[in-house]
Amino acid sequence: MKRIFSTSFYIFYTVFISLSCASPASNEPVENLAVVAENENSHFSFQYDLTSPEMVHELPAILDEISGLTVIDSAHVACLQDELGIIFIYDFVKDSIVFTHQFDSKGDFEGITFTGNSLYILRSDGRLSIFKNFDPFADNEQITHKQLSLESKDNEGLCFDTKNNCLLVSAKSKPINHDYKSERFIYKYDLIKEALSKSPAYKINIHEVKKACEKFNVEINTELNKKGKAKPFNFRPSAIAIHPNNELIFILSASDKLFLAMNRDKTILHIEKLDEKLFPKAEGISFLENGTLLISNEGDGKTPTILVFRQKE
Repeated sequence: MKRIFSTSFYIFYTVFISLSCASPASNEPVENLAVVAENENSHFSFQYDLTSPEMVHELPAILDEISGLTVIDSAHVACLQDELGIIFIYDFVKDSIVFTHQFDSKGDFEGITFTGNSLYILRSDGRLSIFKNFDPFADNEQITHKQLSLESKDNEGLCFDTKNNCLLVSAKSKPINHDYKSERFIYKYDLIKEALSKSPAYKINIHEVKKACEKFNVEINTELNKKGKAKPFNFRPSAIAIHPNNELIFILSASDKLFLAMNRDKTILHIEKLDEKLFPKAEGISFLENGTLLISNEGDGKTPTILVFRQKE
């Protein structure tokens, strides 16, 4: 286990993102268009230094394709491996897997979240696997599955919204409806009604994310196609989590090496480029109760990790 200490901080302008936003260059509706704030005095102090983790936990090879994690308690997290229908309980103190739970055979499992009572797993096609009364250290027999009618084919983000007693389910890919091809939808799943919201709770427009990057001087990855031309900018969320104290919504994009934080008013308060050496493929994000941030990375040819970032005072 490697220990590193964090010392710096960031101050940023504010970018607004609306519930229904679109780019004027697209064919999408332009009402409630998101705009970059012009008030140069507005600022936000981000409380984590993502260039300098306090700890780096190197994970065993079985978690080489770790695709998600969720905090169980101050010493344990539950982890997913992309292609295996198994939950791995990882102990921070022992630096080892201490229990496993089989819930399926093979699949494309991407999101995981613990409510304090139940555990939920998201398959990329929108199927939820549900452990009621989940005990991390004993066999669980109460497993059910529910297919969600999501508008995107590829969905990876899942987190528990304590305030609204619901899950947030975020899409990685564009909606099937091409009128909204520039947007990435985030839905609410009501845990009392056990029902998905009829419309997205949040819509993140990739053109506005690009504007935010330009405003904050964030370097954008320039991928080339087979003809050697630059591919269009993209933002493909791979994980989502809500801060336990200030309720900011944190979103990772592993493919695009981007991290953003926004509030419930859909205002992007922070965006930054992730260091590829630290974040070869950031697929999971979760918080301890005290605000300590955990981000998991697939090995991607190296060792899979969980990075620990202490919140600054």
